Amino acid sequence: MDADPTRRTVAEHLERAELMYDLDRLPDARSEVDAALRIDPFSPEANAMAGVVALAEGDPDEALVFAGASLAHDPQHRRALIVRGYALADAERRDEALQAANSLLELDRRSWIHQVHYALITRRAGAGQPALDAAWNAVNLAPDQPRTHLALAAVAESLDMDDLARRSREAAADLEPGGGGAPAHPLPPEARRTRRDHVDADPEDPQWRSKLYGPGLFRGALGRSILLGLAVVFALPALLGGQIAFGARVFFALVAVGCWVAWFTVVRRHRRAE
Repeated sequence: MDADPTRRTVAEHLERAELMYDLDRLPDARSEVDAALRIDPFSPEANAMAGVVALAEGDPDEALVFAGASLAHDPQHRRALIVRGYALADAERRDEALQAANSLLELDRRSWIHQVHYALITRRAGAGQPALDAAWNAVNLAPDQPRTHLALAAVAESLDMDDLARRSREAAADLEPGGGGAPAHPLPPEARRTRRDHVDADPEDPQWRSKLYGPGLFRGALGRSILLGLAVVFALPALLGGQIAFGARVFFALVAVGCWVAWFTVVRRHRRAE
């Protein structure tokens, strides 16, 4: 029997995932990536794209898992290396992020896109001067690429170099076809993050109560905050209560771990639902 002619290949799912991502339709992009991974769980391209989506969803730990899966099968997979750098920076693992950024330059120091990612990763990791140097290198390597000027503008803004940032954005706008201004997505996909507001308490929003309280116990934003607060409250005496009996400290520790696991599980479900 012939295979289902309507079934898409990994490449087709990833092409649709890229399109959905560019349209800021992250749940649809995630669905396409998941479909590609069901076909080939070891695909370096699918795992790298899954890492990009995880970064946009604000989950650097998951992005690291996907990047690692990609690099396990292709140690020099460029996109996976890039995703790993941003994820480490987002996870506040500064030294590892800087090492990951350096690995991009070791692959190809003459690549302007590598210089752009190095600049943006190191900027996110808090290393201002290396980021600025790399952004200038990218502009010098590819002065006709709007993205290099926009990367320089992003780094300059983070360093409060407003005049340089303004001039760099103007240079990028001049390079756009028709001079219509900066592109809708000025930075590389891996460098973009979607700001998600879990709670919108605007009285004009008819769903604000459900966002705050959720559909059930601890499933809304308020409940998630309570769980996290309980985890901290019980963890402190367990860790620091030297004068507390050992049995009580064990009890506090168990409660803290239970609250933490519950909080993590609920947050993960909330992100998937979004």
